[in-house]
Amino acid sequence: MFTSKHNPRGATLHCDNGRIESLIAEYQSTGDIRTLASIIDLTQDRALTLIRFHKTTRYRREDELLSDVNLKLLKAIGKFNPAKGSAFSFLSHVIFTTLRTCVTTARKHSSQYVEFDEAAASKLITNGETQSRDAIDDLAYRIRFGVKSTVTDPGEADMQRWYVDSFIDGAFELRRHQCANAAMAVYGVSHSRSRELYDLTMLELRRILYDDLKRRQPIAPGRLLGSRLAWMARYANLMNSDEFTKFVTLMRNLAPYLLLIINPENRKSHRLDRNPAIGRRNVELIINGDPDATPLFNENISDDKVTITGDFS
Repeated sequence: MFTSKHNPRGATLHCDNGRIESLIAEYQSTGDIRTLASIIDLTQDRALTLIRFHKTTRYRREDELLSDVNLKLLKAIGKFNPAKGSAFSFLSHVIFTTLRTCVTTARKHSSQYVEFDEAAASKLITNGETQSRDAIDDLAYRIRFGVKSTVTDPGEADMQRWYVDSFIDGAFELRRHQCANAAMAVYGVSHSRSRELYDLTMLELRRILYDDLKRRQPIAPGRLLGSRLAWMARYANLMNSDEFTKFVTLMRNLAPYLLLIINPENRKSHRLDRNPAIGRRNVELIINGDPDATPLFNENISDDKVTITGDFS
């Protein structure tokens, strides 16, 4: 408890400025990740106080706001300069600006949608629910029937099947880190391998569904410069225009190291100095798949139905 002009009877101290400043100084000199974690932990009450005071939960959930704040704090703590002010003021400013950005973004997105009122809904005549269910079932069948893999480890193949089922059940809305972290817990694989298998599986599914996409204008390599996809432009000379458009569509938001590990001979290392240079062969494996890949699921066909199961042999 501490007293002030506004709280003469005392109030709860939710941000220990002295303790935080000493920890920040220690972190800036040692770079110890545990010290950084302690700083973040000590700022949680301050962050929650500002979130609730400004009522930003009207726009996003409290845990999502706190996650955004913590991410921003992780990046900003190393820039603190005690000569310019206290840690309390610095951290409060970082938290406030993060919340303001979240609110602005939420308002901008909400302005793009309008309420679907009852009058409009009453004019619609459709069996959309049944059609949607049929479409989802057809999509799931096509994916499981067509998906292939080059992994040889039975556990990793099982993990890829789990990824496929997760993508379908989650309507392809689950984030990469969510799926990969869950796979680490379920299958006990490493951080890097869980993401490699995620990328390989997602690439395969995109390849299966690519022909169903609405035809788009060809993607010129120059359009990618200055964006997160700029690294793809350096390989444009290995493809024609249509192939490059497909390559960009398939590889969007996947790791560039797929160009190496897509070739089974190169999967022992991501280092370019230990692998051959990226050539036409690597690009063809991305675009067309590996001809030696085998089905990830078995198809058992009876007279009355088709059942697709995993191959656990």
